[in-house]
Amino acid sequence: MTIGAIEAGGTKFRAALLDHDLEIISEMRVLTTTPKETLDPLIEFLRSGQPRSVGIASFGPIDLDPRSARYGSIVSTPKVGWSDTPLLNLIAEGVGVPTDIQTDVEAAAVAEWDGGAGQGHVLVAYITVGTGIGATWAIDGVPYRGQTHTELGHIPVTRVDGDDYPGNCPFHRDCLEGMASGPAMADRWGTSGEDLTDLRAWELEATYLAQLCRTFTYSAAPSVIVFGGGVSQREGFIDAIRTATTQAINNYAVVPLNMESYIQAASLGQEAGLIGAGLLARSL
Repeated sequence: MTIGAIEAGGTKFRAALLDHDLEIISEMRVLTTTPKETLDPLIEFLRSGQPRSVGIASFGPIDLDPRSARYGSIVSTPKVGWSDTPLLNLIAEGVGVPTDIQTDVEAAAVAEWDGGAGQGHVLVAYITVGTGIGATWAIDGVPYRGQTHTELGHIPVTRVDGDDYPGNCPFHRDCLEGMASGPAMADRWGTSGEDLTDLRAWELEATYLAQLCRTFTYSAAPSVIVFGGGVSQREGFIDAIRTATTQAINNYAVVPLNMESYIQAASLGQEAGLIGAGLLARSL
C-alpha cells in the first residue's frame, strides 16, 4: 500500500507516492500559482495512486490548533491568493483518505531526527534559510508547538556594527528574516545567494544566524543544530556559522559545546521536507 506526501512551497508544490520505506514510486511538481490551478492536478495525481494516507509539509503560517475551525489552513501570507486557504481540507476531501499537515520546517526537522544529521539525538533544532528563515525543534521526533508553530525567523537581532541595511521584513523590518533571508541578501548585495561570492557577505550572514543559534542554545538547549536548505551546502559556510556561534556564546554555556558536532549541515538535503511529509502520512 502506498502513502502520499506533499511538499508545499511558495514557488512550487511537489507530490509523491511512496512505499512504506519512504522510497519514491512516482512524483510530480507544479508551480505555485492560484490554489485551484496548483491543487487540482496534484489531487488528481495522488487520487490515481490510491494512497492509504497523505502527509503535507507546507509553507506557512498555518493554523495548527486542532481546536480551531481553520485547522490546516494557511493564514496571513504574502503569497498572493493563498491567505485563508483551507489547504488540509481541500486535499483531504479531494484525495479522500486520512490526511494531516505540518509546516515544511517541522517536517524537515523530524526527517533529520529520524534518519539524518539529527539521528540519535533527543532534541534536534533545525534551521533553513530561503525566502524566509524557518526554525523549530523536534523532541523524540515530535515538533514543538505552543499555541501554534514557532516563527523564530522573526526574532530581533543585534545589528552588526556598521551595518546600515534597513531590513526587508514587511512586519518588523530588521528582524532576523529581514536581515538575513534569501531576499534580504539579494536586496542587500544586488545578487542572489547562489551567485554571491563576497566573503564579507557570508561572514555577515553567519553572524546573524549565530544569534539564532545562541537563542536555541539558551532556550531549547538542543544537543544538535541542523542547517538545511541550499545555504547549508555552501562550501565553508557551516564552519563560518560555528565560528560566529562560538563568538556569540562567548564561553557561557551550561555544558561544553563541541561546535564540530553541535552545528551540522542537513544530510537529507532537499529531500527532508518530502520525507517528513511521508513520515507523517505513515503515522496516520
